[in-house]
Amino acid sequence: MTLIEHFKNLYHIDEELEFFFESISETKEYGKGDLIFEPNSYLKHIYFIESGFTRVYYYKNKKDITHYFYGENTFSTGIESVFYQKPTLFGFQALAPSKIIQIPFAPIRELANKNITINHIIEKILLDNLISFSKRFYNSQFETAHERYASLLTENPTLLQNASLGHIASYLGVSQQTLSVIRGMK
Repeated sequence: MTLIEHFKNLYHIDEELEFFFESISETKEYGKGDLIFEPNSYLKHIYFIESGFTRVYYYKNKKDITHYFYGENTFSTGIESVFYQKPTLFGFQALAPSKIIQIPFAPIRELANKNITINHIIEKILLDNLISFSKRFYNSQFETAHERYASLLTENPTLLQNASLGHIASYLGVSQQTLSVIRGMK
């Protein structure tokens, strides 16, 4: 689904807004393993995953930790960087061949001053991400690793085709050995 199709499913996007998004957006293709941006980058774009599968990651004690997975028709960015001009804590990587639309945030923010639809779009993207992270936090506090793994597979049906077991284990906060045991319990 294209960015405009995605927006049209949620909002009334008139021709003027459609032209606006088409004129400021840039589509890029990434191969499996390609970095879209690295931790400590200063970001100016919001990323829409049109096709493919990606992950957001960070480093802790020189160890690569998967923070979140994003599939098709989802948005990602370093919010602290785009909104507050701080370096992002996270990196973004394609785990499968991916087509990603980069949307510069500055013109969106400027148009948001006079267009309520743009404000609704920003609000929905932020709320969807907040809800996802809130659910992830809840799951990490109150679910077993086996329950978290089952939820992850339900939410991301193509996960096993796209993410390595190391990425999945780090996302779940378990060792690869523990993940193997969990997978064997199915």
